[in-house]
Amino acid sequence: MTRDDSFKSEPIGAAFVALTVDAPVVAFIKDPAGRYVYANRYLIAAVFEQVAPDWYGKTDADFWPPLLARVIRANDEIAIRSGAMGVFAQEMPFVDGSHSLLMMKFPLTAQDRRTYLGGIGVDQTALTRIDDERDRLAAAVEQVAESVIISDLEGRITYVNPAFERITGYSRDEVIGQNSRILNSGIQSATFYDAMWASLTNGLPWIADFVNRRKDGTLFTEESVISPIRDAAGAIAAYVAVKRDVTRERAVEVRSVAIAHERAVIAETIRGLTIRDTTETTARAICSQVLSLSGIVSAQLFIFELDGRAMPLAMTVAGAPDPVLRRLPDGRSAYLRGRAAGGPWIEPWEIQPAHPYNDLLSGLGIHLAAYAPLRYGGHVIGLLVIDGAASVDEPALTETLPALVEFADLAAALLGSEVLNRTEARIARERMLGVIADGAFNPVFQPIVDLESGEIVGYEALTRFTDGVAPDVRFAAAGAIGLGIELESATLEAAIAAEETLPPNGWLNLNVSPELLLASKPLATILRGARRRIVLEVTEHAAISDYAALRAAVADLGPNVELAIDDAGSGYASLRHVVELGASFVKLDRSLVAALDSDKSRQAMIAGLVHFSLLTDCQILAEGIETEAELATLRSLGVPLGQGYLLGRPMPAVGESNG
Repeated sequence: MTRDDSFKSEPIGAAFVALTVDAPVVAFIKDPAGRYVYANRYLIAAVFEQVAPDWYGKTDADFWPPLLARVIRANDEIAIRSGAMGVFAQEMPFVDGSHSLLMMKFPLTAQDRRTYLGGIGVDQTALTRIDDERDRLAAAVEQVAESVIISDLEGRITYVNPAFERITGYSRDEVIGQNSRILNSGIQSATFYDAMWASLTNGLPWIADFVNRRKDGTLFTEESVISPIRDAAGAIAAYVAVKRDVTRERAVEVRSVAIAHERAVIAETIRGLTIRDTTETTARAICSQVLSLSGIVSAQLFIFELDGRAMPLAMTVAGAPDPVLRRLPDGRSAYLRGRAAGGPWIEPWEIQPAHPYNDLLSGLGIHLAAYAPLRYGGHVIGLLVIDGAASVDEPALTETLPALVEFADLAAALLGSEVLNRTEARIARERMLGVIADGAFNPVFQPIVDLESGEIVGYEALTRFTDGVAPDVRFAAAGAIGLGIELESATLEAAIAAEETLPPNGWLNLNVSPELLLASKPLATILRGARRRIVLEVTEHAAISDYAALRAAVADLGPNVELAIDDAGSGYASLRHVVELGASFVKLDRSLVAALDSDKSRQAMIAGLVHFSLLTDCQILAEGIETEAELATLRSLGVPLGQGYLLGRPMPAVGESNG
């Protein structure tokens, strides 16, 4: 078909093209026969590049299923016959799946009186999915007795259930689109809402009592849980509040004052903490603010360490200096940790002679304590504890419990990451230092064999840990906590000490990381005791950022030290290592050797490496040989050296035990 671009000379057609060519909407023009003569870049990228790259001059029937093509054509004819814009909802297949479009189609009459059809489609897929999800949520809560409100990020109400209408006296039509402030009684202070929004915008739920005002002006108290709603990307998209009318359960005048005071304390705490505060300083600030709650004489913030003991980060006592921080006994720690899993609670304080704060707390005359767990990352990491004055009874302390829970949530959000990192890193480091200090490992040696003669020509030193942890796991863990070089050095020293009992002929292969090689002096000291030729294998899962420095470090170790590239074909061990480092050996990874006899492509790769080795004066050493067929294939390809279970398993040196 000859291209028909005459519509572009028409003022309306030219303006349409100029406005839509780069717009993020579907835009097109069809000639009087229904053939596409214009499509904007969005339509081409989203649809035509996949279903009809040669779309020009084609009709919908040329590339859509018959039913869809008929629907599109019928809509086109409606718009042309009416002489005005027609609006249609239509499902269209895009490259990434089906999309819901709002199509606007309209006639374009040219000067020669031919009628073209213009169209613009707005993608409403995302809006449709959100509406569907909202409809399902509304259907699920229409019948519950509690009041349910959904609002957007600005606090505008987008949904209420029938219980809301019954409790507040407002109809749904009266409140949709209104800000949720329509219910405010004015009793809660601005700091109350500051603390609420600080919690919600940080992704934390807000649990509190609200004193609100009905449509008829009467006050009522609601026990409320407000939670953020997150979209598929994890961003906060809206808020949902579930509220229960508890007016009869509480005296509005008394509780309104208590609530305002508690939220003011929380708001002051939030404003007073900075990112420069240490974990202990933050914990103490929280405890100090908790003391401002009515009737509280002591506050403590404990964390549960990995050994199960409860250790205070902070403890404050009204009118007294902070006491020395001491761990709780094992029995008390186990009890608190078990109770914390079930949520907040109140219990009587009883004399506990083994408790480090028994005399202090008993001297304060307390007889009730309240506890709120700190939860972070799905784990209970600690407890926030308050002790009531002698005059505080259980109902009064119960009223303070929601504020305590909010303080605990705030403490968990501020301290959780640091607490977990601190305890886990400390325990892991202590355990690793114990492995190194106790020498909880043994060297073993696997023979390296001349594949042609079957003679043992060398040994690779490997490490086995006495607790059965895999070596790669243990070395990776040591590196993650900054003890990688220390563990490597200790295992290498053990290997050098044990190699003296090996047969005298043959070199010794040692696995080393680039970090240890570049440290040079520690490695030079270790190798000073070696009695044979040494080959250093650069470990396969370590990146090398400075090849020149690594070559210089190896040269400084002397002429009896050579280099091998370990496990070529895995991790970072690429041919660049071989070329840049001028290694004497290249070790083929087990992944290249396994079932080699039945894989022509890997045979060709290894043949190429053998040829490369002849030209560069290095030797190929195949690892992980386990079958006679693999061995025969490697011999036929000219690979000179090998090791593996078929040729010899890793064993202790003569006189060494298996540990």
